[in-house]
Amino acid sequence: MDTHHRSPATAITELQGTAEQGRLVLTEVLDRIQAAFPAAARRHRLGPGAWLVPLADGDGGHHGSMLIAIAPAGRPRDRGNAQLVLSATLLGRTGIGEADATRALGCLDGVPFTGLETDAFTKQLPLLAGLPERMKDKPLGECAVVLVGPLLSDLVVQAQMLIALGARPEAMTVLEKEYPYKLRSRVEAHLAGLGIAVSPVADAETALRLHVARVSEPTVVIDDGGHVLPTLMRSAAELLPFFRGVVEQSMAGIEELEDVVCPNTDPPVSVPVFSVAQSAVKRGIDAHWIAETVVRSAREAMPREGFDGVPALVIGFGTVGHRVAATLRGLRMPVAVHDTEWRRLVAAHEAGFLTAPDLPALLDGHRPVLIVSATGRTGLGGEDLDFLPGECFVVSVSGRASEIDVPGLGLRAGQIDEVAGVGARYELPNGPVTVLADGLPVDVPCGDRVPARQSDLTMAAVVWGACALARDASGFAAGAGTGVANGVGSDGARADASIAESGLVERYYRLYGQDR
Repeated sequence: MDTHHRSPATAITELQGTAEQGRLVLTEVLDRIQAAFPAAARRHRLGPGAWLVPLADGDGGHHGSMLIAIAPAGRPRDRGNAQLVLSATLLGRTGIGEADATRALGCLDGVPFTGLETDAFTKQLPLLAGLPERMKDKPLGECAVVLVGPLLSDLVVQAQMLIALGARPEAMTVLEKEYPYKLRSRVEAHLAGLGIAVSPVADAETALRLHVARVSEPTVVIDDGGHVLPTLMRSAAELLPFFRGVVEQSMAGIEELEDVVCPNTDPPVSVPVFSVAQSAVKRGIDAHWIAETVVRSAREAMPREGFDGVPALVIGFGTVGHRVAATLRGLRMPVAVHDTEWRRLVAAHEAGFLTAPDLPALLDGHRPVLIVSATGRTGLGGEDLDFLPGECFVVSVSGRASEIDVPGLGLRAGQIDEVAGVGARYELPNGPVTVLADGLPVDVPCGDRVPARQSDLTMAAVVWGACALARDASGFAAGAGTGVANGVGSDGARADASIAESGLVERYYRLYGQDR
């Protein structure tokens, strides 16, 4: 487990590792501090794993210095558990200002993972970790890679498997989705230590231009939310020839592609799309898992609420929203559904759900206690927030940080309280509204990443797709796909066939099917 505690004078990072790995981490932190503060070259060893580090030139003593130490977390008899505590404490600030003090303590934030930690992450993802053994020809050996995702520990494993499959770290770029997950600083430091460039997805155009200028190989993209191909088509079409194909793992990304493409698109779409988002794996196993996660998270957040007879609302009736609505109805909750697309609204109505094209009408009339937003965009926001009933719980299952208009809630709230292990409670005029996981998708924990079985299967499928595109992108439709309206270039049937050929679903069953 990794946690950070900050005060004006102290920083602490907990990690797992052997004594030798702890010494290596400490050495790296000391070198990082010395690069930022030349005076740190005069550091003094106080004992095993403890150093006094000057941060500014002074007249001796503890002026402008910091104590840095690493030690086992447990009592002496428990030290075999590999829990380590890395700490830094400012002993004086003479010669350094607040900004420098913060910068010095911040050197503990970005600590790469130890070998013990990465081994543990890898064991949690056996399907993904097994791909290099199944593809010994290293199909990514002649391709660069752009990978989009939040900085979670499973991204470290994904990057390492891409390297094992032939990708050069120096020819890889990670576009980070800037969610405030606890491990993000450590993940970024670890990727940088591997030689992988990390850039914010918010400025995807700049990052993609830098990537193309830096690499010589054609690039395969693993996207999550339609960040790369739409950006290229809107703002950097001249770079499209440098991209061999895109693997898209979310329906939000497919819908983003639909938005950017029209029948007379100029330039035409020349990049094949391997749509894991529309695959049987994503539509079935993954959607079912997300629905289960929503129910489990809601139960944990609403311990005093029985679900039987409690009204619920699902916003967005796509693959995931449909499964969530069905799961909640199976718990005998009266479920209402809202969607801005008529075809989905009609589908929800035909499935027997209460529906309305006007979201405020459902909020005001149905008065849901549980609201699940699964649109892939902003499902709950703007003036609709004024109609939220009091004493309700709001959940996001979207990869978009904007799925729930959290800033809008903040502007309307008379008070905001953190609810430990749950999220945040907003005191609105109609009553309190609790937002689970602070508006982040509940299928990704806010703390340490503990990958689920289905996460492993999806991540393995997208890496398999990247390898399929690297081998023979011509096998997938470009510009006239069957899986997306307007001909984005996503051949859903071909992607499904490729995933079936991989044997991943069979292996998933052999690993987990007996106890399901």
